[in-house]
Amino acid sequence: MATMTTAQAVLEHAHQFYDVGNWYLVAECWDLLAIAEELDRQENLTGQVFELDVAAIAHFAKIIRPDRTRH
Repeated sequence: MATMTTAQAVLEHAHQFYDVGNWYLVAECWDLLAIAEELDRQENLTGQVFELDVAAIAHFAKIIRPDRTRH
């Protein structure tokens, strides 16, 4: 189960990098509880626990990464 501390790290990262890429989407559209629920969902899906904040941040980076294959 993802901790609220890990979810807070994701939210803080989103606010810090608001103007970089699509992090504004997390900063504006996700709250702490929603981030924790997504991390829990991913942990249940993969069976891997987010032990490091950077892993949780990387997961959200994959979610918000724009699809570069579209023209």
